[in-house]
Amino acid sequence: MTDMVLGGSEWFQGRFGTVAGEVAEALVRAGRNAHETAADSKAASKLRTDEPYGATFWQILALSTVEELSGTQGVQTTKPKGSRFELPVVNGTILYAAKCASQSGPQADRLMIRWSNFRERLFDNVERADAMHLPLPEWEPEASRIETPSSAANAVILVAYVASDRGGLERIYIGDGYLDAEGHVHWVYYEELPVGPAEMGTGMMSTEQAGRFDEAPMPDLDMGLYVDDDAAEGGR
Repeated sequence: MTDMVLGGSEWFQGRFGTVAGEVAEALVRAGRNAHETAADSKAASKLRTDEPYGATFWQILALSTVEELSGTQGVQTTKPKGSRFELPVVNGTILYAAKCASQSGPQADRLMIRWSNFRERLFDNVERADAMHLPLPEWEPEASRIETPSSAANAVILVAYVASDRGGLERIYIGDGYLDAEGHVHWVYYEELPVGPAEMGTGMMSTEQAGRFDEAPMPDLDMGLYVDDDAAEGGR
């Protein structure tokens, strides 16, 4: 089994400092809490549609993110204008957790989150990718250079959760991102948090993620043409 240190990257350390690992663990727990409660809501509703799951997930996620981070040193909360819930602030950085739309795929560059005026304002200061720049080497930023935001005004981190009642908690992406008018997520930088089995409180998480039901190997079946025993014996 291969283990990784949660929150151990340069980006995580730059954003959250000494509590980076605690932040990463808390975000995974919040996603699990949201999925479990949303799945129970869907089952209790006895509806075939996924509305009960989605409506429950995003609300529990917002509450659980604050709750799971409440024990982390230096964490504060803020409630920006237009927000229904308080948002956690860690090391001068606002964490905004959101569930991706159901049509989102597993790839980070295909995520969709419903656009709103509030979300547009929230991510207004996140650096935008300049489409006019040609990808010349001298214009590419240094990979090792990560600036730590100086205040919450220009430090909003997006945490995007891909989850469904059928697939479970599938992906968690975190990074510097923003939405366009159609709700597509554009990342300036992102990382993926593992959602597999973890030893919470140790800062370690297995990179062996829990498999889906349709990922299991197919059994070897002894298949061939069907032969009627009576016919083969002359109909006796």
